[in-house]
Amino acid sequence: MDERKIKKVILDVDTGSDDAIAVMAALKSEELEVLGICTVWGNLGVEQTTFNTLAVCEALNMDIPVYAGCTQSMVKDLTPRRVPESDIKPIVIDGKKLSLHNERLSGLPDTERTKERLHAVEFYHKYLKETTEPLTIVATGPLTNLGFLFRMSPELAEKVDELIIMGGGVEVSNASEGGEANVWHDPEALQIILEAGLNPLFVTLDATYSVPLTISDCDTLESLNTFEGRFAASVVRQRIEYESARHATRGAWSPIHDALAVCACIDKSVLTGVLTGNCRVECTGICDGELLIDKRAKPEPANASIAVRADKEKFLGMLCGLFTSSGKESLKSEEEEIMA
Repeated sequence: MDERKIKKVILDVDTGSDDAIAVMAALKSEELEVLGICTVWGNLGVEQTTFNTLAVCEALNMDIPVYAGCTQSMVKDLTPRRVPESDIKPIVIDGKKLSLHNERLSGLPDTERTKERLHAVEFYHKYLKETTEPLTIVATGPLTNLGFLFRMSPELAEKVDELIIMGGGVEVSNASEGGEANVWHDPEALQIILEAGLNPLFVTLDATYSVPLTISDCDTLESLNTFEGRFAASVVRQRIEYESARHATRGAWSPIHDALAVCACIDKSVLTGVLTGNCRVECTGICDGELLIDKRAKPEPANASIAVRADKEKFLGMLCGLFTSSGKESLKSEEEEIMA
């Protein structure tokens, strides 16, 4: 008899390219029961991240409720100087515009599935107030939904057994000199989460950059001859094409950030370097959005784990295993009424 403990999970995503792979991995895992998927602004507007999420569920023929969430940051957008206009110029090669996150993810089917009536923050609040079971949240976009939730009801933090955040960086950043995009987009939201006492696991850019996927890895995924393998390969190829053009001297590879966070939820041993420390977020000035770790001789008590390295062979192997699977039936939660 298989006595594996199945984690009940809610995903919080801004579904562009790497989120789509992460959502597929979570839905295909026998170790996870995805109770619902909450969407948020970030890679794209929330209307488009919601559509892309519904389309992933359609492609996998899985009936997972999707809750649309926040459309912008909690407070950062109220100060225009904190959100400078992007200086990234479009990349067009042979008439083709390259993008890291296409508005409409190529390879996903059209869908008539619709989002649930509850706003994502309402769903979290209702579910956490009523549940008596351990819950894991995996957040792979800006943390606005969770920031509003725990600002409103910080006591609900004790209902969350585990929070995994794809975000932050120790030696690596991307949105600014010190800020990783998910944290940089809404730093106040993450600070609220930390002050609520959730003690998250950060899957940082340091970890995701340690296990990038290559063209050869795309060939491996494609050779699985499943929809999931082919779609993941096409998404990674798209990312590599864009990032190779944007960073011409870096080489042909791309970190698939959000998928690593989901794989860590399934099996923590994919992470090979994990620090513990006291973290906070800078919310002003040139370091806006930087994840700060207390490095004093006598630091404050640890409030987070920070993954900085991962195992490439295991990560790719997990994706191949998940995307080779013939699939699983959508699991029905005993708390289905809560989510209706």
